[in-house]
Amino acid sequence: MGGPPPPPPHPPGLGGPPPPPPLPGIGGPPPPPPPPGVNTAPIMPSVVPTYQMAAPISIIVVPTPTPSKKMKIYNWTKIQDRTLRTSAGNVWEKVSALSDRIHPDFHAVEEMFSQKTVSHANDMSDSAPMKKKSEVISLLDSKRSMNINIFLKQFKRANSEIASLISAGDTQQLGQEKLVLLQKIMPQPDEVEAISRFEGDETKLGNAEQFFKELIKIGDYKLRVNIMILNKDFVSTAAEMRATLNDYKSAIETTISSISLEQFLRLVLRIGNFMNKGRYAGNAAGFRLCSLSKLTDTKSNRSRVTLLHYIVEEVYKQDEAMLTFVEKLQPLLLSISRKSLDNLESELNVTKGNVSTISKAIKQSKEELIKEKYKDFIADVTNQLKEIYHQLDEVKNQSKKLAKFFCEDEKTFSVDEFLLELLAFLEKCEQAHTDNVRRKELEEKNAKRKREREEASKKKTAKKQSKRESEGEVDLVEMLLGEIKNGKTLRRTRRTERAN
Repeated sequence: MGGPPPPPPHPPGLGGPPPPPPLPGIGGPPPPPPPPGVNTAPIMPSVVPTYQMAAPISIIVVPTPTPSKKMKIYNWTKIQDRTLRTSAGNVWEKVSALSDRIHPDFHAVEEMFSQKTVSHANDMSDSAPMKKKSEVISLLDSKRSMNINIFLKQFKRANSEIASLISAGDTQQLGQEKLVLLQKIMPQPDEVEAISRFEGDETKLGNAEQFFKELIKIGDYKLRVNIMILNKDFVSTAAEMRATLNDYKSAIETTISSISLEQFLRLVLRIGNFMNKGRYAGNAAGFRLCSLSKLTDTKSNRSRVTLLHYIVEEVYKQDEAMLTFVEKLQPLLLSISRKSLDNLESELNVTKGNVSTISKAIKQSKEELIKEKYKDFIADVTNQLKEIYHQLDEVKNQSKKLAKFFCEDEKTFSVDEFLLELLAFLEKCEQAHTDNVRRKELEEKNAKRKREREEASKKKTAKKQSKRESEGEVDLVEMLLGEIKNGKTLRRTRRTERAN
């Protein structure tokens, strides 16, 4: 038997035969387009917005029309795209998703804030137009730009010359103060990016922007500035630290070795034991040095005279050399009175940290010239730091010796507090001597005035007596003469009778 008969031919005018049915399990081809005349909605492709998108965060730049006139510049600080992309959930992401509640009148904005056109003279047809003021392009914040320009005026040099001084590491020309100020106005990453991407006319950039453009051309410019500051600052800092540690060493050694101080302490001990005899504080073999300040708290029966006044007065009367420790120790203690060993150590640790940071930065720098130029400098600074730390250890050991020498508690002993208390006592000794001298002068003046008053009183009394006697004799003679004139017979005295 043969196969089934073939299908009948398709009627003419109706196109080709219909497609065969799809095989089982396989999807069929797309449906054919609708026949002409059938009203079906066209399938529109998705509309791609023309806004610029900042991946991966969806921030749309809000579209605005283009002005027909040249507008004035609004000097804002633009946030870089890189910052926006890495700050998920920032305010500008939310702003871009908002709808406009206010629609600005851009025509009015254009009229109000467009740049004025220069008008030509009307009375002269052949007159040349006025020169237009050159436009300055600012990429930095106005306040920031002003501060940078104030700094640059100190140099009185071109920006390229200042950059050359920085590149050469000329600390002599730049100076310590200017370097510190320069470190404070170093360009920020967004400013570096804005200036680096600028492709316009560089001659129209502001002075601050042009300086930054010169600065960022220098390889590792921040590292160079930090090295110069360390170079200038370390010299003076190291010298001051050495001098301070030497002063501590001298003050401690002089205090421990002072024979006159020991003699003075013995005198105070004797007088104190005498005053405290039979009491709990009596019969002492010694006392803490801070007790010396209490000598002024013990008042005498005489006005404004303390136990210290009395002791100092006795010393000056009997053995003035016992107070030589005052004039020897006072200048040394004054030199360190406003300093602190703990602060010095903290400052030394900070300097060591800065040196370590800069040393690592130099090793990681791609500028071989920096590595070669400052290799010896870093090595020298490191060695000096080791020497200063060695000096500090010596002073610490001397401080322990000082505490042990004066029987102080080594665990709670503070060399700064001890030396300050000693200095305060030395000043009280000087003041007590000054008070004694003034009091003695005042007493002598008062005694002299008293003697003068007494002598004057005696003279006055004698003068009055003499006057009375002379006046008495005159009155007697006159009385006798008057009686004789009146015919009165005078009576004989015993002296007259004896004469007869």
